[in-house]
Amino acid sequence: MNESLDIIGSYLIGGAIVLALVALTLTYNNRAQETKLSEIAQRTTQDAGKIIEYDFNKLGYRVTTGNKIISITKSSITFLADLDNNATTDTITYSVIKQNDGLYLSREVTAGSQTKSWTMPVQSFNISGIDSTGSSTYNTANVKGISISFVTSKQSSSLYTIGAFWQRDFFPKNL
Repeated sequence: MNESLDIIGSYLIGGAIVLALVALTLTYNNRAQETKLSEIAQRTTQDAGKIIEYDFNKLGYRVTTGNKIISITKSSITFLADLDNNATTDTITYSVIKQNDGLYLSREVTAGSQTKSWTMPVQSFNISGIDSTGSSTYNTANVKGISISFVTSKQSSSLYTIGAFWQRDFFPKNL
C-alpha cells in the first residue's frame, strides 16, 4: 500500500514539475515574440523616418516657379522637389489611406509619367505646416516648415499593442 502511495505521489510531483516547465517555456516564448514585434515596429518606424527626412529636406529643391507645396491637410501633403538630382521636378505625395480595415501611410513619387509608391501600416499620421510665427497652418503660401508625426504598431499576442512613435519638424532651405 505504501508503495502505491509513493508511486502516485511521485507521478503528481513529476506532473507538477513538467507543467511548471511547460508554463515557463510558453512564457519565455511569448516574451520573445513581443520583443521581436517591438523590434520590427521600431525598425519600420526608423526606416520610414529616414525616407521622410530625405524627402522633406529636399522639399522645393530645384523648383524655380510656382508653389513648392501644392496642398497640405492634416493627413496628406503634396509637394515638388528634385529628389534624384536629375534636373526634373518630382511630385511627392504623402497621404493616409484606408485598406483592409487598417490605416496605411502612402508615399507616391511621380517623375514625368512614371509613378513609384509604397505603403506602410500606421496607427496614426499627422502633418501640419508651420508659419513664420511658429503656429500651425494649412495655407500653402504661409508654410515655412512642416511638422510630421506617426505611430506604427504591431498587434501582440497579449492584451496590448506594441508600437513606436516618430515626430520631426522640418524647415527646408528651399521654402
